[in-house]
Parts: sequence; C-alpha cells; structure tokens
Amino acid sequence: MHQALGYLGALLATNLKAGFAKPGAAVFQLVLMCLNNLVFFIVWALYFDRFPDLRGWGRADVALLYGITAFAFGLAMAVGGGVRDVARAINDGSLDVHLGRPRHPLPSLLMSRSIPSGIGDMLSAPVLWLWLGDRGLADLPLLVLLSTAAGIVMMSIILIAQCAVFWWPALLRLAEQFWEVVIIISVYPQHVFGAGIRLVLLTLLPIAFVSQLPVEAIREADAMKVLAVIAAAILYGALAVVIFDRGLRHYASGNRLVVNR
Repeated sequence: MHQALGYLGALLATNLKAGFAKPGAAVFQLVLMCLNNLVFFIVWALYFDRFPDLRGWGRADVALLYGITAFAFGLAMAVGGGVRDVARAINDGSLDVHLGRPRHPLPSLLMSRSIPSGIGDMLSAPVLWLWLGDRGLADLPLLVLLSTAAGIVMMSIILIAQCAVFWWPALLRLAEQFWEVVIIISVYPQHVFGAGIRLVLLTLLPIAFVSQLPVEAIREADAMKVLAVIAAAILYGALAVVIFDRGLRHYASGNRLVVNR
C-alpha cells in the first residue's frame, strides 16, 4: 500500500510539474477559469432577480450545484486530465507507452496530463459555496468530500465512454466529445426533468451523482444521499477499471518501442 501511494504521489508530482512548466501561462489559465465560472453564474443571478425560484430551487442551490460541479471537473482535469486522451491513445497506439511500465497502466494513463485550469475550477468552488451558496465554513469538509466523490464519478463516466473505442474505433470523435455532454448536463438543475430522464441520470448516465444528488444531500442534510454519492464513486470507479481491463484484451498494439535509459 505504501509503495502504491508513493507511486501515485510521484505520478501526480510529475504531472503537476509538467502542467506548470510555463508558470506564467499556467497561472493565467487558472485565474481565467476561476473568473469564467463566476461570470458564467451571473446568468443565473439575473434569472433569480426576476423569478423567485426554479421549481423549489433558489440562487443558493444553483450556486452549490455550480461549485460542486466546478470542483469535481477541476479535480478530474488537474489530477487525471489524461482521461480525455484515453480514446486517442487507444486509437493511435500510444497506450503502448503505459503498458510498458511495471504497474497497472491506468493510473499512468490518467495522470499523464495535468490541466492547470482545473485548479482554477477548484478555487472558484469555495466562492460559489460560501458567498453565493450561503454556506458556512463548517460545511466545507462535507462539500469537499461530496465534490471529490462527484469528481470520481465524472472521471469514471468519461473513462467508460473513452473505452468504447477498444471495441468500436469509429466512435473516436464521439468519445472525445462526450465529456462536454457531461459538463453541460451537470451544470443544469436536473430536478426540472421528468421521472424518466432523472432515472437515466441515476443509472445509465449517472450525472445526477455529479451535481444534483450532492446538492440535495447538502440542502436536505440527508445522510443517505451522502452515502449514495460515495457509493456511486466506488461503484462507477470500479466499473470503469473493469471495462478498461476488458478493453485491453481487444487492444491492438501500435508497436511503440519504449526505451529505458
């Protein structure tokens, strides 16, 4: 266990170092993304200035949703930004580089890229929670826990979609763009949808565990919903690993030589 954690820590440190190889550009991206999230929320602020609520949700609830989604997405991109490149690695054979390493290839593949703007997403979350979401410092530990679990669910959904290329290479473009679908749905209040769509968002496309359920767990102080989000992170994380491992059986090597110097 100690060796595994040390390996993951080394991967993360290397990734972040690469992401901040040009610190000026990285910090600019970080700050820009943080401001972008806050400015984008102005649309909802204007909405609630004219209308009292959105089917029972107020401005603070939508701010919580935005904050949780921003933290989840930012965590996924800052720590495991390589998840967006999995389909491409499968398609062009660059997955060979990770298969040539002595440990399971998935951590190396996911942590092969760190996107600095993801940290900006994470930094905007506390502003959305504490200022616009009307939450206090005492709520931060639970918010971070739920947002981290949501980030694992989000990364797992994207990874599963990317792994479709193992079996259907023609889906490369669709798999690469799928993360945009996840983001668009995540930042929209899902309680306004009908029962059928909400069921899909809890099962086949479990985006409700990324945003809506964490928000409901906070606003309703519902321990069962907190456990449901954590359980979803474990379940879909394990499912993503299983699907990736199954996909490796169908992988055709790109014959990329890895030379250790």
